Amino acid sequence: MKKTLLIISLISICLGFTTAGAAKNKGQSLDQIVAIVNDDVITKSEFEQSMGIVKVQIAQQNMAAPEEKALHKQVLDQLINKRLQLQVAQQAGINVTDADLDGAIASIAKQNNMTTDSLYERLTQEGMSVKDYRHEIREQMTLQKLQQQEVVSRVTVSPDEITNFMRSRLWQDNSSKEYRIEDILITLSDTPSSDEIAEARKKAAAVVTRLNQGQNFKEVAQVESSGKNALQGGDLGWLSLPEIPSAFAELVSRMQVQEVSAPIQTPNGFHIIRLAGSRASGAQQTPPNRKQIEDLLLQRKFDEAVQNWVSKLRSQAFIVRDPNKKNDVA
Repeated sequence: MKKTLLIISLISICLGFTTAGAAKNKGQSLDQIVAIVNDDVITKSEFEQSMGIVKVQIAQQNMAAPEEKALHKQVLDQLINKRLQLQVAQQAGINVTDADLDGAIASIAKQNNMTTDSLYERLTQEGMSVKDYRHEIREQMTLQKLQQQEVVSRVTVSPDEITNFMRSRLWQDNSSKEYRIEDILITLSDTPSSDEIAEARKKAAAVVTRLNQGQNFKEVAQVESSGKNALQGGDLGWLSLPEIPSAFAELVSRMQVQEVSAPIQTPNGFHIIRLAGSRASGAQQTPPNRKQIEDLLLQRKFDEAVQNWVSKLRSQAFIVRDPNKKNDVA
């Protein structure tokens, strides 16, 4: 990947820079509010800023962009998720110091074989101010601290879990393999009713029917999925078995390349997965050892817990999309 593109992707972690303070300082009028999130708002300028960055990301990945209405929904959903977490972080008094921020940016620059000054110069050339960039990185570090505080303490892997996993036929037969997975999530609320579950199951079945009739999985994911990778066509990347969500790890190992699964129910909704590819692991010569297995299982549990936690935040929040009925963002 070209360094310019890598820098853009670093700038736009979790949907790009969004500066609520800047919008408020510019005196945004009420008819420019695109969503209310508890006692806060998302402004039209924030939304359009993120839309522009996402369109650049999609173009860089040589993917077909979804219809504008579907793209609006995905971007606004991600902004709402981000704002909810930042509200919790503020209530918890989570703070990122200037020293921590400077260290993180220096690390980003080093990873790109650049100095901090040259990174800032490149950002300016790409049309982003240093102030906005620092604001975005600070927010992402805040979210990381929050997730560590809210989720990590509840995620554990026992010695028996590690032993049982390593002794399982699933691991014995597939320890040297990696799988490229695409995922569509039809979400459920934190405490869904039987009617909500039935409706989500019906929608998931209809999506599977469309896929079996030949519709492109990535394009359907961009429109229908509520997963965090929706705008990337649901692509979860190359994963070893301990990294694959536990709800469908065994199923993946039995699927054929390009096969699409039936809906899989989990606490946060119905997943539809496609096995895009499989290969022998090239990352290491030998399968992971016990400590590496523990780390991978912990990461898998952490990712699942964060997803469920964000879903709970949404179900408990007061959210109004397009409150003025003037902005076509819903």
